[in-house]
Amino acid sequence: MEKKYQVLTLEIEKSGNLNLDKLSEMEKNKVLENRDIIYVYFGKKDLYIGQTINLLQRHQQHKLEIEFKMKNYTNLVLLYGTLIDKHLDYIEKSLINLFIADNDKGKDLKNKRTIRNKTMGNHSNYTTLEKDIDAEVLTPFWEKDLNELNLVNLNDLSEVKNSILFKYSPFFTLNKQQKEIIDRILSKDGNYLIEGGAGTGKTVLLTNLAAKIYEKYDGKKKIAVVVKSNWRRSGKKIFTSYGIKNVTVGTWCQIVSSQQKYDYILIDEAHRLPYKHGYQMACDLKIFKEKGVDHSLKLLGEMGKSLVLFYDEKQAIRPADTPVEYFQKYVENKKFHKFSLGTQFRISVNDKNKKYTADDYLKGIKYVLQLSEDNSFDKEVFNNPDKDSYFGLVDSIADLFKYIERMDNLIQDSQNRVIAGYAREWKSKTDPTQYDWVEGEKAWKWNSTNEDWMNTENSRKEIGSIHAVQGIDINCVGLIIGKDLIYRDGKVLVDSNEYFDKFGKPKKIKTENCDKYGRTDNIDELTGLIKNIYYVLATRGIDGIRIYIEDEELRNHFTKTLKLF
Repeated sequence: MEKKYQVLTLEIEKSGNLNLDKLSEMEKNKVLENRDIIYVYFGKKDLYIGQTINLLQRHQQHKLEIEFKMKNYTNLVLLYGTLIDKHLDYIEKSLINLFIADNDKGKDLKNKRTIRNKTMGNHSNYTTLEKDIDAEVLTPFWEKDLNELNLVNLNDLSEVKNSILFKYSPFFTLNKQQKEIIDRILSKDGNYLIEGGAGTGKTVLLTNLAAKIYEKYDGKKKIAVVVKSNWRRSGKKIFTSYGIKNVTVGTWCQIVSSQQKYDYILIDEAHRLPYKHGYQMACDLKIFKEKGVDHSLKLLGEMGKSLVLFYDEKQAIRPADTPVEYFQKYVENKKFHKFSLGTQFRISVNDKNKKYTADDYLKGIKYVLQLSEDNSFDKEVFNNPDKDSYFGLVDSIADLFKYIERMDNLIQDSQNRVIAGYAREWKSKTDPTQYDWVEGEKAWKWNSTNEDWMNTENSRKEIGSIHAVQGIDINCVGLIIGKDLIYRDGKVLVDSNEYFDKFGKPKKIKTENCDKYGRTDNIDELTGLIKNIYYVLATRGIDGIRIYIEDEELRNHFTKTLKLF
């Protein structure tokens, strides 16, 4: 296939001048002085990515910039062509993100270099044409041209794109709606609520917002980013890798315990913020007792001049998570500006020659779990007979691991995992010789850690719980719906005896019919929480999902409701 772009590699002489001896006169006159160009300076330890319409002029400018340090570079790579024209912003930003992610592989990298311009570049909205640029320019440029120059560590671009640093880059190209939200927050002080379902880009929006605040105020504003413990390490790595300083990343307990005041507090997974409850994590109870308050949101609100909440009420999974009623009341009282994210980014169900969308899948999952009465979804998303279609049911846990293994081999450098509701005791946590999931002669353990579980060595052989994967993207998912979720007499119900999260069961209500936030008896509450858990788990997969359902009547309900085959 003919390349849709051109590449020139120039030597930089000790004087700092470019060696142009091998160039034609047309290349000198038409390319170097009057052409849209992406350029990459590189030396033994340094790398710089930029764009220009006059390369010779731009090179002279760099020579005069003391901080540029031309002596650190030995060569210059030029990328140009018809597909590059008018898309310099997108390509420049993409290459910066890719090189930063590529460098995150440890100390023994053969081609580890310092990226000298960790900037957001210029804004560009992602368009359908840029999908062509990814396929026809960025991929071959990375895998062939840059690889041959020994500038990359991971030859396969898909492996780079699967990394957390790339997926959640604070310089990631945003869509129009996301950019408008950021522009609004930066233009007007106040509190903001950003609502969005699974996969609508809440976390990417958060990292971009933090970076934009940092850029606008030259790092002079104090920013706190509140995350769940399973994402704390990844969050810190993202901001430090991209050179964004003065951003504190931690759990709500860590942020409150710091006793600092912040200009902005950005809260990921705000629906998971706790209130004082009968079954509570020790750190939560300690702070509630010390501060004499009953809700984390109130404490965080006192510490930040501006709160930005990223929220989805369908992803609350424990009784100590913020009650919807409290959340709504707080937001109204504090006069939060509200935005709603509608575009779904995570799930890619566009099987070949099919018209259904990710929204059809999400609606179907909510409907079959009886979280919604909206049945206006295309059932074909659940009925594609192709063996590698997005959705399918299987007959055993072993089948799920077979599916994951097949996807490992089929989709290069993909992250595929088996996950489950909390329908087994976690025996292996205290006794490593024990297995938590047993099926015939086969056995598996729960996730050995919650934090950064996806990147641990044993994760492909383990079964991930909700606490290890909430907020995490997975390429292909094998999901176990345990006997904690059942179907009887036309209703999706729970069996509390089959649910083993010790912090996941509501407290007993003995003296009245509802608690102070208006929630009804504990079994109704537990039913809602467990349904939410399975909704979260069923929406982790980017490229596919297979589900094994232990309760026979629930499986029949899925088959009948979704009109399976």
